[in-house]
Amino acid sequence: MLELYHSGRTTCSRKARLCLAEKNLDYVSHYVNLGAFEHHRPDYLKLNPNGVVPTLVHDGTAITESTFINEYIDEVFPDPPLRPSDPVLKARMRVWGKLADENGLSAVRVPTWSRTKKAGMEALKAKGDFEAVIARIPLKDHRDKYRLIAGEGFSEADFADAYAKMDDIYAKTEKALADGPWLVGEQFTLADINMLPFVVQFAAYRPELLDPADHPRTKDWHDRCMARPAVIKTYSPSEEAPERPPQSQPAA
Repeated sequence: MLELYHSGRTTCSRKARLCLAEKNLDYVSHYVNLGAFEHHRPDYLKLNPNGVVPTLVHDGTAITESTFINEYIDEVFPDPPLRPSDPVLKARMRVWGKLADENGLSAVRVPTWSRTKKAGMEALKAKGDFEAVIARIPLKDHRDKYRLIAGEGFSEADFADAYAKMDDIYAKTEKALADGPWLVGEQFTLADINMLPFVVQFAAYRPELLDPADHPRTKDWHDRCMARPAVIKTYSPSEEAPERPPQSQPAA
């Protein structure tokens, strides 16, 4: 049995949900409400000690980190294949996964967390629950960022760094797509699945990035991706992935 613990429409959750959708695999969906800090509750931390989403559970065994989850899915359920058979192309595919994990995630986090978490932090401070909730966050980097958001927020330098990473990723996609319709050539792969949510989210904050005059190949690639049935299913609001998560407060 496959189970996916996820937060619906967030970038890393979309990566895993899209991989499962492209494979047409049935799974039990467990929505994890990040606003209620459900990813830091003891039962979830038993599955994912880092307290992040998504987590795939296959026949009782937990697999963490969305890029590795997707490689696991493709290895265990190989049809249709989402990794190139050519070792060189497979290595290039993994470079895109690394870029998404390191630069994509850090770039998207600055504007996203600034927009989505400030009010929650203020509510926790007003109730006097802030330190108790933050202390349960396993990753120090995340604890530090929550405290930053609750205080002065991300700096202009933080935003400048995030925007520079967005620009770099768009430059890299534009260059790679000169060699084919997909990021590693003729085959739609995990490179496309893992990078798509960041290209989409960057453009939500900076629509000019998808201007066909500036990034014509990336715009065409984006449109090809968004027309795929599995992408339409994954990226559309649904009962599994509501446009706005349920409103609830974290337990102190």
